[in-house]
Parts: sequence; C-alpha cells; structure tokens
Amino acid sequence: MHGGVSDHEELAAKRRGRIDLTFRRGPDGRTFLGPQYASYPFHICRPHRYLDDPCGMATLYLQSVAGGLFESDRLHVGLTAEPGTALHVTSQASTVVHSMSGDHAEHSVTIEAGEGALVEYLPDSTILFPRASLASRVKVQAHETASVICADAFLAHDPDGESAMFNRLDSDMTVAAPSGQILVRDKFHITGDLLNRNLPGLNGPWIAQATVMVFHRGVPLEALLDNIRAELDVLPDIFAGASRLPGGAGVWTRILACDGHALRTAVLAVWACAREQMTGKRPGVRRK
Repeated sequence: MHGGVSDHEELAAKRRGRIDLTFRRGPDGRTFLGPQYASYPFHICRPHRYLDDPCGMATLYLQSVAGGLFESDRLHVGLTAEPGTALHVTSQASTVVHSMSGDHAEHSVTIEAGEGALVEYLPDSTILFPRASLASRVKVQAHETASVICADAFLAHDPDGESAMFNRLDSDMTVAAPSGQILVRDKFHITGDLLNRNLPGLNGPWIAQATVMVFHRGVPLEALLDNIRAELDVLPDIFAGASRLPGGAGVWTRILACDGHALRTAVLAVWACAREQMTGKRPGVRRK
C-alpha cells in the first residue's frame, strides 16, 4: 500500500488511457478535426482525404505506441461527429491482446453521430494471444438521420504454433437513440477452450469472427440486405449471415472465417456495399 492506495489500484491508474476526438463540418463542406485529447498510448496524425470518398469525408488512422493491449489496460476511444460531418476511422493495423496472468484488459469505444452525419468505424481485427482476456465495448449513439457503419472483429492466434487459446472475450455492441434509448444490443461471451472445440452450431471450424452493424434509415433495407448477402455469398472461406435490425434501424451481419485475411475481405465487402448503397460511391482500396 502507498498512501492508502493498493498496488492494484496504482497499476490500474497507470494503465488507463483515452482519446476523445470531435469532428466538425467546415464552411467548405469538408470535415475537419476539432477539439481533441489523447493520452498514452494513443496517437493520431492529420486526417487524410481520398478521391473515391463522399464529398468532404475525412479519414483518420488511430495509432498506438504500446504494441497492443496488455493486462490491466483500460482504454477508451470517444468519437463525436457533429451534424453534417463525414468520417472514416480505422486503425493502423490489427491490435494484439497479449497473454495475461490474472487481470483482464478493457477497450471501449463511444461514437456519437449528429444529424445527417456519416460515420464509419472499421478497425482491423483484434488478435487474441494465448491466455488473453478482453472486454470489448462499442456504443453508438446516433441521430435518426445519421448513418453509422461499425465493425468489431477478432481472431485467435498462438505465435508459438501450439494452438494455445485465449482465456475469454466479452463483447458488447450497442446502438442507442440520442435520448439514450437502446435500439440494438449484440452481446456475447466466449472462452478460448469453447472456441477450440469447434462445436457445430457454435463456430465449427471457424476461428475468426466479426460483427458489422449498418445503422441507416435512408435506403430500402431489403435492397441493402440483398446486396450485402450477394457480396458475401461469393467469398471463399467464410460463413456469414445478415438480417434487419429491429425497428428498421439498419442491417446486422455476423461473419465467421477461417483466418484473418478471409475475415478482413468479408468485412471490407460489407463496408463497400453499404457505402455504395448510402452514398452512390464505392470506396477505393486503402493501403496500410
């Protein structure tokens, strides 16, 4: 104990990090990064712009200088898209969740999308190393005229090649109205031992998984749903399903894949299809 604070509490305080970013629409219609705060381990560079993107869209790469998520990490990402903004946020690479001996790590994301905003949150997959334990939370709070595409993906990997598995993953993805009323919630808990059993009806031979939610009320959902299914049907090495969100809020997709490459290909296919349906423009290839 140090001054009434336990060693565990001291460690937890050191492991906390957050980034809060607010995006605004300029007089020229372009989205720019406004008020911002970032603490270790987060880092950002200036937003990028791509010719194939909707007019005024800003693309931001979230970066970490820590080399992944470690035991007792408590990290939070806050993204606020003010009315009329267009924003694409991704990571510089996959995030490794390292082996742990006792405690777990937490990574939470809060997205607030204002009136008429378009927000795409598409980080690369989380890679769970042996004995890793992670609580992952994504909460979207969106105006009824906003459009949001968000993904949460993970896969198991043993760098020693011995098929050792992670301890557990708790995943919670929520979409809420501006009032706070929950419109959609997708929540699950899985252990590495259970995943490794390859049970029919649970995951079978698939070791990688992603959830993609498309919150959008402006296009016929049947057309969006049919097009997403058509995109996924032709992809190899995946097993996927898509359905309407409650209350006509959009489309939900779950993807199982044999590896990270197949999973990423499928997630990007859903994103490209949804972007094209919502804006009339299909995104170009983004290199990392």
